[in-house]
Amino acid sequence: MTISNDKIDELISQMTLNEKVGQLNQHLYGWQCFYKNKNGEYELTQFFKEHVKKFDGIGAIYGVLRADAWSGMNEVNGVTKEESAKVIQMIQDYIQENTRLKIPALITEECVHGHQGLNSMMYPTNIGMGMSWNPQLLQDICQEVSYELASKGGHLALFTGLDVMRDPRWGRSEECFSEDSYLTSQMTSAAVKGFQDNDWQVGVVLKHLCAQGACAGGHNSGAASIGPRELREIFLPPVEAGITSGAKGVMAAYNEIDGIPCHINKPLLTDLLRGEYGFHGIVMADGCALDRLSMMDLNIPKMAAKANQAGVDLSLWDHVYVHLEEAVKQGYLTEETLNKSVYRILKLKSELGLFDKKQMSKRVSHSKELALQAARECQVLLKNDGILPLRQDIKKIAVIGPNANNIMNMLGDYTSFQKEQDVITLYQGIQELAGRDIQVEYALGCHIRDCSNEYLEEAIELAQKSDVVILAIGGSSARNFKMEFESNGAVKTSYDKNEMNCGENVDMASLELEGLQVELVKRIKQVNDQIVTVLIQGRPHAIENIVDESRAILAAWYPGNLGGQAIAETLFGQNNPSGKLSMSLPRSSMQLPCFYNGKYSGAKEDYIDMSGKPLYPFGYGLSYSQFDYTDIKLSQDTITINELESQGLDIRLKISNLSHYDGYEIVQIYLIDNESSITRRYKELKAFQKVFIKKQSQQEISIHLNSDAFKIWDYEMKHIIESGTVDILIAKNSEDYITKTLTILEV
Repeated sequence: MTISNDKIDELISQMTLNEKVGQLNQHLYGWQCFYKNKNGEYELTQFFKEHVKKFDGIGAIYGVLRADAWSGMNEVNGVTKEESAKVIQMIQDYIQENTRLKIPALITEECVHGHQGLNSMMYPTNIGMGMSWNPQLLQDICQEVSYELASKGGHLALFTGLDVMRDPRWGRSEECFSEDSYLTSQMTSAAVKGFQDNDWQVGVVLKHLCAQGACAGGHNSGAASIGPRELREIFLPPVEAGITSGAKGVMAAYNEIDGIPCHINKPLLTDLLRGEYGFHGIVMADGCALDRLSMMDLNIPKMAAKANQAGVDLSLWDHVYVHLEEAVKQGYLTEETLNKSVYRILKLKSELGLFDKKQMSKRVSHSKELALQAARECQVLLKNDGILPLRQDIKKIAVIGPNANNIMNMLGDYTSFQKEQDVITLYQGIQELAGRDIQVEYALGCHIRDCSNEYLEEAIELAQKSDVVILAIGGSSARNFKMEFESNGAVKTSYDKNEMNCGENVDMASLELEGLQVELVKRIKQVNDQIVTVLIQGRPHAIENIVDESRAILAAWYPGNLGGQAIAETLFGQNNPSGKLSMSLPRSSMQLPCFYNGKYSGAKEDYIDMSGKPLYPFGYGLSYSQFDYTDIKLSQDTITINELESQGLDIRLKISNLSHYDGYEIVQIYLIDNESSITRRYKELKAFQKVFIKKQSQQEISIHLNSDAFKIWDYEMKHIIESGTVDILIAKNSEDYITKTLTILEV
């Protein structure tokens, strides 16, 4: 039962200014709120009790259940899945019993690719889910995570859904679905529906608003040097999609846009988000982001006022929003403006059932099936000269490389503490599927970054004695308990023996594979050319220097807990790879930017010393099947703007699977605008459909383009359809397509 608007207004009228400020604060780290005593029982800390007393209440608490290297929580001192609800109820009971108005706290948890709590399943990271081009699968996963969070007593799931990756040097590339706004929008919309379209009252907070993926130089939190049209075309579509799908919250981004930090950007957080998009949820600050406003002005109450006036409702760990009362008393902020944020927080608490006793019905978990299927579908086969699937008469397989048998390297950043038995490495997956007749041996070969060659010769010797070499290389986002962290949880970047080279705050100048990984590939090639390279990584690395050394290359990204099994299934032919690149794979970081949908303004594409094209283009991915497109027809070849607005356009085609393997094909539709009032992009993805087609069979499909697919932000920044000709590309990838031309008439 939700509380009426009038009741919320009445509650606000009873609150002191201090109590109101308390509702806008998420100041505590959740693991500061409790501890285990000598008897193994949970107790609340004095620190938590004092914070509740200070504000006579508390708005939200982040990460009570978080278990990882930063929080320092593990299976010894953390909260188990079975005890989660009890600990959170203990926190809520204390607030009820020791505050005047007895308003429960929102419990916020990271759910970037699974809940970041003990014993939780880690699914493929977003970069892998983007490669699946399967929004429905993501929706099913998010629904599973949502139920898990609700059953533990949580309310808000923090999920990265708004970042569009435009520079793979950025360490958080792994949290992005794509370099493309349309694909990102489809995945984000599905995630919101998964988290929220159910009965267990969990809200999703989408990160990050806005344009964080445009960070200058690939630097985390770097400035986004973009104009209003770039913002509209690339970075805002996922925001609109998430809001339209009903997201309860968004998180403001660290970066600035054209000199204005997102946390004080009123045109973004209020005028656009609430005015144009009709958003009624909350805006949460990113971790300690409000503290960074002191770089502009050391007057903390003044900057707190600026953020609240801009539209930030809820803080996160900072030392700024605790001064909101001073901001009001010193005249920087009106209590009326503050009340709007208090209203939104209380409204959200009501919508999520915090004022009711929640009863969770039992539900069968499908986490293992979903995690395995996601790990299967996120794999992209980049090269295959026929070595895959592996032949039946192989007697000995060498599994070599830094990512062959390392559980944490399978998982990515924002990963919870894991037990070894809960993660299947590639080596373990191959062992399980190979059976008794095939001998499988493992050698490390080298580390991700460390250039020590002490393991190299052992790997060469094993490769020489084997029929085929499965070489698992790439990157690592694995945190460890010896690392140092910033106050916002980002790892302090180091250049010593830390093997982590991806994740938050871990940005790279070069996309080359680090350490001795390239040397390992080349040395093995000298003794055995039967090499299958498996890339386990969180960003598109530059791999041109190993392509010729490998007979096959399979990009598996960070595939999650069951990734080793899924990759092994692909190698042995039990899974037909269906992933397609959601990000272009550059030849070198010297090519950047290297996204497929750059602006076409007559500039020369190639350099004098390197091709301007990526090594593998956006949308590319091989299969064990062979697909053919025929009988492609548009519903109309000529159409008026009014007709396009009212009915859109349909594309029909037949897809034949000419192979002896059942498989998925992803049909992609791109547009090229030939006549426009502004310079246009080379091409833009506007639709796609993932289709399962049985071997030696044909299927007819229809893909609909609505009017938005043809709209541009014109010279006057109006979102309209212009007359002229548009090339419609029916594509296997952004470089392999059949063109049909549509003529759009004024009348």
